[in-house]
Amino acid sequence: MGRSIFCRHLCLVALALWATSVLAADSASDKADKAEKKDEKKPAAAAPATKTVEKGPFRIVVELEGVFEGERAYEILLSPEEWSKLTVLSAAPHGIHVRKGGVILEFETDKLDRVIADLRAEGKLSEVAVHQAEEHLQVLEKITPMNLESSRRAAKVAEEDREFFFRVARPLSLKAVEFGLKMAKAMREYQEEEMRQLEKMYKADDITEETEEIVLKRARDALERAKFAAEVAEINHDFAMRFAIPRNEEQVKESTRRSVLEWEKNEAELPLALHKQSLELEKLRQERRKSEEKLEKLLADRERMTVRSPADGIVYYGRLTRGTPADTAAMENMLRPHGTVPPNQVVMTVVSPRPMCIRATVPEKYLHDLRPGLKGTAGPTGYPDLRLPVEVDRVGDIPIAPEKFDGWLTVHLKGKSKLLMPGMTCKVKLVPYFKRDAICVPPKVIVTDELDDRKQSVEVLGEDGKPKTRPVTVGRRTDNQVEILKGLKEGEKVVLEPSKDKE
Repeated sequence: MGRSIFCRHLCLVALALWATSVLAADSASDKADKAEKKDEKKPAAAAPATKTVEKGPFRIVVELEGVFEGERAYEILLSPEEWSKLTVLSAAPHGIHVRKGGVILEFETDKLDRVIADLRAEGKLSEVAVHQAEEHLQVLEKITPMNLESSRRAAKVAEEDREFFFRVARPLSLKAVEFGLKMAKAMREYQEEEMRQLEKMYKADDITEETEEIVLKRARDALERAKFAAEVAEINHDFAMRFAIPRNEEQVKESTRRSVLEWEKNEAELPLALHKQSLELEKLRQERRKSEEKLEKLLADRERMTVRSPADGIVYYGRLTRGTPADTAAMENMLRPHGTVPPNQVVMTVVSPRPMCIRATVPEKYLHDLRPGLKGTAGPTGYPDLRLPVEVDRVGDIPIAPEKFDGWLTVHLKGKSKLLMPGMTCKVKLVPYFKRDAICVPPKVIVTDELDDRKQSVEVLGEDGKPKTRPVTVGRRTDNQVEILKGLKEGEKVVLEPSKDKE
């Protein structure tokens, strides 16, 4: 029984496998039939999108941002030579019309006037000091040679005195001292001898006793004087030999040396003193000249404290940067009453409103398109319905910013242009290139050779309806059009999406 069940199960499995294979074969056959039917119904490949080549106007338009700028602008720059304390007394308002010679800026002058007065007083004192120094120098120039000669003579006299002292006076002094001592001793001896003789003589009784006493008394007094004189002479002799004469010798020598040194000193110092006085006089003169120059500069600065307009025009605060005021707010703060203005800074600009030109910012990519004489139009921002003829005057040689250059255009004012003022903005439109019958194509049809970017081509639809590559010579370009100079004819059709781009 089990065996029959197993055989029945195998039969069922075999039947299922056969049915599956039959269904798969039918499905594949159906798919093949459907594919054949689909191929029979599929249309031919669609033609590529094209554009018919036509002749038409082609132009290069350059649009620039511009500013109306007065051709005559005068910067008010305060450049005092000496005085730097610039305190505002009054200032013309920003934007006011002024006449030539009218006061546009005044500064306080009280402190400056006091400094000028003090300097004038110092100048008078300096003049007196210079005069005194000149007189002193004149006297010194006269007396210096006299002092030198007097010093030389004193040295000569001292040398003569020294020579005379050692040649005559000293030997004579020694001789006189010796002779004085000798005479004093001789006088003492003479008196002693005379006393002895009188005493012998008076031993006899020939003279009365009273007379004898008188004579003897006188002789004794004379002897006493002689002895004292001899004693003094000995002392003087000893002093002269030990002190007086050696001291005189030293004094004579010293005096001579002093006179010679004084002469040498005067020869060295007196000319220097004269030169020093001359230098001091020159210094005083220089200080006086400096004081006079400073006074002149201060007086000139005093005149600058009242600033007048150099021309008829409009007052703009600060410096104009490319025709536009750059720091008006800062200048308004400086130019208020009692405000302080730094020297050597442009505080105002007086602009003559006519004639005007336009200063434009030129991107570097347009440099090759702009040339002097190129014409165009300018549309003022404030008056959009106004169109003014313009003409390129010149373009700067160096950039004012990365990839930007300055350009100047002559503008022909008309109609409402009297309302235009320097500093107003505008848009300038120039057409540097225009061709009426140019052959142009969209930029996307141009295929550039990957190995040589100078080679361009387009795909042109042939008579058989198939695109063919054709080399072309490209001219000028815009964002929307490319001028074809050579390689295409009017009426031909170019493929809008070249096959290379598709690949």
